[in-house]
Amino acid sequence: MVNQFDYLSKRDVFSPEVEALVDVETGRRYSYHYFNKRANKVANFLKQEIGFQKGDRLCILAQNSLEYWESFFGCQKCGGIFSPLNWRLVPRELSGLIKDLKPTALFYDGGLLQVVTELKKENIVDNWVALDLQAAEIEGSLCYDSEVSTSAENPPEEAKLTYDDPMGIVFTGGTTGLPKGAMITYRHVAFNTLSTIRDILPGDVYINHLPLFHVGGLYVYAIPLFILGGKVIQMKRWDLDTLIESINKENPNFFFAVPTQYRMLMSHPEFESIDFRNVRFLTSGGEPLPLDIIKTYKEIHGVKFKQGFGMTEVGPGCFALDSWDAERKIGSIGTPNFFIDAKVVDSETGKMCVENEVGELLFKGPTVTIGYWNRPELNKTLLDDDGWFRTGDMVYFDEEGYFFVVDRVKDMFISGGENIYPREIEKVLEQHPKIAQVQVIGVADSKWGEVGKAIVVLKPEQKATEGEIIEFCTGKLAKFKIPKSVAFTDSFVPYVSGAGKILKRELRRDFSSEEE
Repeated sequence: MVNQFDYLSKRDVFSPEVEALVDVETGRRYSYHYFNKRANKVANFLKQEIGFQKGDRLCILAQNSLEYWESFFGCQKCGGIFSPLNWRLVPRELSGLIKDLKPTALFYDGGLLQVVTELKKENIVDNWVALDLQAAEIEGSLCYDSEVSTSAENPPEEAKLTYDDPMGIVFTGGTTGLPKGAMITYRHVAFNTLSTIRDILPGDVYINHLPLFHVGGLYVYAIPLFILGGKVIQMKRWDLDTLIESINKENPNFFFAVPTQYRMLMSHPEFESIDFRNVRFLTSGGEPLPLDIIKTYKEIHGVKFKQGFGMTEVGPGCFALDSWDAERKIGSIGTPNFFIDAKVVDSETGKMCVENEVGELLFKGPTVTIGYWNRPELNKTLLDDDGWFRTGDMVYFDEEGYFFVVDRVKDMFISGGENIYPREIEKVLEQHPKIAQVQVIGVADSKWGEVGKAIVVLKPEQKATEGEIIEFCTGKLAKFKIPKSVAFTDSFVPYVSGAGKILKRELRRDFSSEEE
């Protein structure tokens, strides 16, 4: 009999010949039967050659690939905890995470040879496994291909799992302090899949370009779609031309991107000829989606947008704004997903906020993480006495129950004793006809403590002055909220995290200076 936690074996029973996974980089295509067989081989290699046991951690340091997915499900079949690492980190940062996780094995690819060479000097992992021949050049590493090809393809001995066992550990973006490893349980995944049915259907085709070390790439749509018997078109990394080629060839029903990426696609010379006929909706997140993007895709291709809000510790999908509300409720993150309770409270007193009153967002439900890996002191205060998780996001809800993010608590700054929320200013500046994107940060000021600084990306072939941008805010914002200075940049791409969010701490590093 098939174990209820062995997702691929279940799909092998239900839909063995259905195509499950396509690797855009290599052109390889897996049916659920073949995918399951490959994952069984990985599981048997882990158990028999490495001695992998339930609860052991498997780290992977690699770009997206079919081997990445084989490793994930092979680890799952062993009852292990899959712990992907951000390949953008430097060896010093990775070393701290690996020492914290104490993995039984670490898989890596050839693109990370230099980083892995540095890490191996520390003797922090016993079993290094090279995912490709180039990676196998490092002495002392096992070769994934040769080891997996000789492993048995029958299912390994069943791991005794419960819904409260962790399936994975995903590190938060680290926008404040050191990254924390949020534990993702089987219960977490099951309820997130049920919530995701709000968007996806069995048999859907999805293009996934998001990095698999992030919840957005691994857990939001891809795993629920495997559970439902859909198909994942896996890109190695974000690449605009590859995305366009994949849309035209694979006929997806949906895909996800952040507003910056949708604008890049919209500006591509082939945009109007892209085949969106099968696309039921597009999803955006990470930051609010500007109205001009919504209207352009609708006018050119008749495509609707869904928007959402999620976080590593909860969901990871928490809110959704349905396509029919995309314009009517522009700027909203929508309403809470199934099995998620949300409330807004005064962050100081804990008093419940009423409609249109800004407060801190709290979550409760079966998709809230059971805790952070190896952070016992932090876990003691993870939830309040009533089981609510504090997000640090400042939000409000309107009279219809739609939620709006005002800002992160950490992004708020205080000017002359007044709380300033950058997102409120950004919403105004996004209406400027010459501005493509804008971010506002607080910078030191000798008189007011902090004042606002707008960092602007102009639309192509547009020119604007600092005075023009500041003047645009007059009459639209209270005087104390209007930025006191403006900086111009060509792109925010260097400041985008693996989650697709613009990191304000990086902007503060490069653009902060005291305003006289």
